[in-house]
Amino acid sequence: MDFLQVHGLLLKKPNLFISLLEMTDLDTWHPDVCQFQKLKSYQSLSIANSEKIIHVTKGVLLQQVNNPDISKMSVNAIWSQNDIIFHNIFQQNQYEYLAIGDVEMELFDARTVLDKLSKEPFFPDFLIDYNKRQQEEFFQFSYMLTKNIRDRVLDVMKRFSKKHSNGYIVPKRVNSLLLSKCCQATPATVKKALDDLKHEKKIVKKEQYLFIQEDTNSN
Repeated sequence: MDFLQVHGLLLKKPNLFISLLEMTDLDTWHPDVCQFQKLKSYQSLSIANSEKIIHVTKGVLLQQVNNPDISKMSVNAIWSQNDIIFHNIFQQNQYEYLAIGDVEMELFDARTVLDKLSKEPFFPDFLIDYNKRQQEEFFQFSYMLTKNIRDRVLDVMKRFSKKHSNGYIVPKRVNSLLLSKCCQATPATVKKALDDLKHEKKIVKKEQYLFIQEDTNSN
């Protein structure tokens, strides 16, 4: 597998990065290869023009488009545990990252690890397995695009929440403004969706927090 094939594969499927890296003899504990970073809730990470591969090992990161006008700051992606982010490698963008809850991550030097990966002989069965998973996830993603705003709000809330025996405990930090950014909808639209979900008893208030009832009819 040559250098361009590795880049093409990772661009399509970033989360294969750790699996591929584990096949090498690269010392990922060496500070020139990887650095470990922790963020407190709502602390931001800005790494400017550095070429980094970010592996989220704990928590949730919002990837935001860095705009001089703070009112136009928009969420570009939501990254959670085990996700991989290619920062300023395949394209140059001014992103910054905001921790939602405590976050831990590994920051790899992109040039070092990609050069190493490009020299490794990966096996065809690995690529066959990758193509199968990619096809499955394509159909899952296509299905997600058919969901209405209430279902999208529920999906995002669950990503931020803690799974419980019969539902999800929603942290207080998950509000309509945050949800509007993540769902790419207006705060008014999200607030209406939340009101509908509460009316339908899909979201209930328990003591000081919201609780998403588990849908026992879902497959």
